[in-house]
This record gives sequence, structure tokens and C-alpha cells, in this order.
Amino acid sequence: MSSLIPEDLTQPGTHALIIGVSAYLHFADGVDPTPNGTEFEMEQLSAAACSASEFAAWLINEYKCDRAPLRSLRVLLSPSEGEKIHADIKALLKGDFSATLNNVKIALNEFKAACDSNPKNVLIVYVVGHGIQLSKHGTIVLLHDIGAAAHVTKLEGAIDMAGVHAGMNHPNTASTQFWFVDACRQKPAIARRFEALKGALTLDEPAGNTETAPMFLAATPGKAAFARVGGFTLFNEALMWVLRGGGAVGPDPDHGINNWHISVTALIKHLPERLKTLGKPEGVEPPVDIAPPINEAIFHEYAAAPKVDLRVDLLPEAAKSVSKGSLKFNASVPIVKNYSAWPLHQSVDAGLYLLNIKTSNPYKPKKDIILDLKPPEKHAEYDMAV
Repeated sequence: MSSLIPEDLTQPGTHALIIGVSAYLHFADGVDPTPNGTEFEMEQLSAAACSASEFAAWLINEYKCDRAPLRSLRVLLSPSEGEKIHADIKALLKGDFSATLNNVKIALNEFKAACDSNPKNVLIVYVVGHGIQLSKHGTIVLLHDIGAAAHVTKLEGAIDMAGVHAGMNHPNTASTQFWFVDACRQKPAIARRFEALKGALTLDEPAGNTETAPMFLAATPGKAAFARVGGFTLFNEALMWVLRGGGAVGPDPDHGINNWHISVTALIKHLPERLKTLGKPEGVEPPVDIAPPINEAIFHEYAAAPKVDLRVDLLPEAAKSVSKGSLKFNASVPIVKNYSAWPLHQSVDAGLYLLNIKTSNPYKPKKDIILDLKPPEKHAEYDMAV
């Protein structure tokens, strides 16, 4: 499957493969139900393809990696009827872009060749759809035509993400890799009727290891992943929040990192936290599993500092009418001066700020308060009576 952007293999770059499956042809509620498909006892999805398109659009519009710019993007989507695909991706999709076994085979082969073109490449994979687990460490995602009558085995029409991940874990391909598998990891009903289920698409496992290739999974073994009907998956919402500033890490000149960025460590810390936050109102606690090899690497750099939601309030209430505040970025660039409409609530660039609050008796001023503002927010209260 050709790249949605002009492919360049002449110099190091980022190569991405995105697969999103909401529609299943051969399930009982599909357009062409078969006995093989019905055996899975699963239903159509409504959020997988649109979630995949959201991530693909982020790659095109926002992803920044100066050492390895985006140089190829392969996207296969099988949306359900009425599912909204991101307009920027929809405009680029031509011909048959469905996530069938044959199309995935072609795309995976071309993607592998692109990643193998230079060890300085960066690999990004995002796969979302119905998932199953047949072994402790397995992760299998069902494709658009799983259950086709022509398939010889039950899992022909699925992709073994653990096997593909292992197949790309060697020193002669992209040295930096990021894998995201947004799918359940539960044992399907069909597995109870067979000693073993085999046949999912995978790769041979070469000798040796790459530098870093963490695989972030939306579910731990035996658990379900979650989505909003007609919206996005919770994993996708959490990931987009992290990438759009929620998990940003400040510059680190000592290690040659001069921009705000997202690192492996930031993903490990903030992705599970955000997913739990999103799941709490829904009464679920989605876990995140992370498969090795895990070593520190930069995933994304920001062209400008991300925003922080700053809120500063004063106590007691009576102090607000006699207090004025000033806020300076890097102790020199004025942001607000003589502010009196407390609370101060403003979206500001991440970074170091100096806050001073003048007041009058019986209250006490606050001088030279250093605020190290990091995304996504900073809420502070100051008691002017002490």
C-alpha cells in the first residue's frame, strides 16, 4: 500500500503504519456473515477506525522529529457505517484502503522495507480494533475479513502484534521504535473449542535486538479496552492528550535536548495516568501494559512551548480586594501587571515564572515566588494572612 505522503528512503526518517478496524465483514452482524466469523461471538465497533485516523492526522499535522522527519505513512482503515474519519486523512485515502489480510500483508512488507532502509530510522505503529489473547504475552488484532470462508485457519485474517513486534526487534532496522496496540486482550469464546488457534499474520524473529521498541498496550492480559460509542477509544484520547502537551517534558540542554518534548519515560508515566482519569467517570479502570525493550528515547519535539492552565487564588476572600499581582516569564517578560481580578486564571507557555503579590495591612505580601510551570496545569492558593 503506497504511502499517503511522498516516501523518501534516501535519508533517515520516521516511517509509520496505522491500522484501524471497526467493521468486520463476517461477524454475525456483518454484511457477509459466515460460520467462521460468527464463531468469534463479537460485534461491530464504532471508534477504532476514527481513532486510528486521528493519530494518523496528528502525525501529518503535528509530529516533529528533526533527526528523522516523517517520510512515509501507510494507513489502512475499515470504518463502520457512519463512522467519521479525520478529514485530512480521508482526503488522502485512494483506492482500496480497507484493513483486509491481503492489504495488511502488502503494507507490512512495504513498511518493513522502509524501516530497514536505515538503522537511524524511527518506526511508529498504531493498531486498533478487536483484540484477543491466546497466550500470556500474546496480542492478536482481528482484521476486516477475519472469518472469510476462504481462510484455511480460524486466525487467518488477524495480525499477531506480539509476533510482528518481535520480528522488527533487531539491529538492522529502525533503531528507535514506538508501538501502540489499542485492543482488548481477552480470550475469545472460540478458543474454548480448540486445542490451539494459529494462522495470524506474523514475522520471522531475527537474531539481535534494537535499541528501544516499547509497545504500549491498551489492556493488560485478560482485560478489555474501552471506547466511547461513536467517538474515540479511551486509549486514543489519553494518547492524544499526552502528545498534545499533557505529558510534555522541558528542555534538557545537558543532554542536547533544546525543545519541550515527549520521551519514552513521559509516555510510561502519563499515558496510564491519563487513561485512568478518563476511565474513572465511566466506572472503569483501564490499565496499560508495556512490553520491552524499553530504553529512553525522544518520541516528539514541540516547535513551541506547550500551554499550561495557570490559576492563582488568594485567601482569605477579603485579601483579594487589596492585593495586586505581577507575573513575569523568566523573571523579565511581563505577563500580567497589577492584577486585581482574583483569581488569576490564564493559559501561559510552559516555563519558569516569577510571581509577586503586593497587598496592604493586615495582609503580608508574597515576594519572588518561582513557578516552574509544566503541562497541563498549575493551580495554587496563597494565604495572604501568613
